[in-house]
Amino acid sequence: MGIVPLCVWGHFQSADNRDGLVARSEQPVLPELIEKRRNEFRRLEDESPYFLERIVKVFRIFKSVYCPSTPRHIESATVICEVFKLPAPIPDPRLNTVDYGNLKGQQRSNMRPPHDYIEMPHPGGESWLDCLARWRSFFEEVLRTHDGQPVLLAGQTRAAIRMCAHLCDGIKLSDAVDLEVTDPKVPWVYFYEFEGASPRITPACASLKFDNESHHEA
Repeated sequence: MGIVPLCVWGHFQSADNRDGLVARSEQPVLPELIEKRRNEFRRLEDESPYFLERIVKVFRIFKSVYCPSTPRHIESATVICEVFKLPAPIPDPRLNTVDYGNLKGQQRSNMRPPHDYIEMPHPGGESWLDCLARWRSFFEEVLRTHDGQPVLLAGQTRAAIRMCAHLCDGIKLSDAVDLEVTDPKVPWVYFYEFEGASPRITPACASLKFDNESHHEA
């Protein structure tokens, strides 16, 4: 039996996120938000260097960091890794959220519930089963190479908690996809357990099995 502890850290907002829209994959983080977050950490470094030093030491448990392959998620993960002096994040398109297709750019409040799209694809996009297949591939081919080592999933989308809830906690997929990151009861730490020996696969190579432009974030 192998086990990989996981910590999920979300991404910073894009313009679509701010406006309550289904986010388009090409959008970066709001520039002023990136600068605001960096300034907050700089202020913490000036005002409470001892406290920040202790936090940085705690984060040293993460020897590997992975993020989605879309702009704002890479930007968010990069800032997180810079602040906590972690290895550079490795983008993997399998960690991208479900492709919302033609719904991108529309009001999120007008969407049908996520569980309606378990098997049925979003118009011009993916179903949650399609998204799950990508995440399962990442877990089986990449996470298993980190047996016993904590992994940080940084700059993540809401898909992260949903897929982790299903793959790690065994929550039914139709219930998992309805989880929201704003719910205080939703955990950010998970434990991926698997049977058998850990495969020796180079994570960066494993991610090349998926087309970087095929999967989009919202």
